[in-house]
Amino acid sequence: MAVALVQQTNGNSGSSSTTLSCTLGVAPTTGSLLIFAMAGDKNTGALTLSGFTELYSLLQTSVSLYYWYKVSDGSETTINPSWATASAAGNTAWYGEWNDSGISGSSWVISGQASHISDNTSVNTWDTGTTGTLTNTGYGIAVDAVDSSQSVTSVSAWGNSYAITYSGTGLSGRGGVMVAEKAESSGGTTNSTFNYSGTADQNSGAIGVWAKIAAATNPVGKRVHLDAAALVRAAFW
Repeated sequence: MAVALVQQTNGNSGSSSTTLSCTLGVAPTTGSLLIFAMAGDKNTGALTLSGFTELYSLLQTSVSLYYWYKVSDGSETTINPSWATASAAGNTAWYGEWNDSGISGSSWVISGQASHISDNTSVNTWDTGTTGTLTNTGYGIAVDAVDSSQSVTSVSAWGNSYAITYSGTGLSGRGGVMVAEKAESSGGTTNSTFNYSGTADQNSGAIGVWAKIAAATNPVGKRVHLDAAALVRAAFW
């Protein structure tokens, strides 16, 4: 297992807008995993993102967190997400391509997932929730949305040895999206915690653990099977 970030980009919107764009440096490779995460200032409503599947949309009065995914067909260099309600100060987004060079094909599974929606209290630390038992060795991608990116003056280490992938700070009152990553082993559970210095604010968090599998391997039990032709989601518990 050698899941790695291939490329990443970001985008943001103004307060009166209900859309933004994210453009990768080059076209993604067919069969790679695409992850989109976005933070909305206050409740920005239902997300529309053509071809992508929702892992989580956590809509709270204070902040919104979106975590969506797709197995690439090679055409997604630029994406244009839109949402139902313009945010108070704007949204920020992160978009990344991940792949496993050691395994050919385009079959992915979600080994585990969890989320933790804001309770509308202002804090400087927030966890992702804890997954169920991981069904495959894979790669954890944790995300956090903070109500205002300007509240975060610096990002401390994420919990559980997750490494910082992206920190959406310094974007005034827009919702700020944060991303972290770590290799994970099957058989246990996992989580992470976003920690920062600055003004306490409302946060929501989520995590997904992803694994690319050989084409001959069939999903087992409630594991989710993804390929370029079909995306089928199932609940984990």
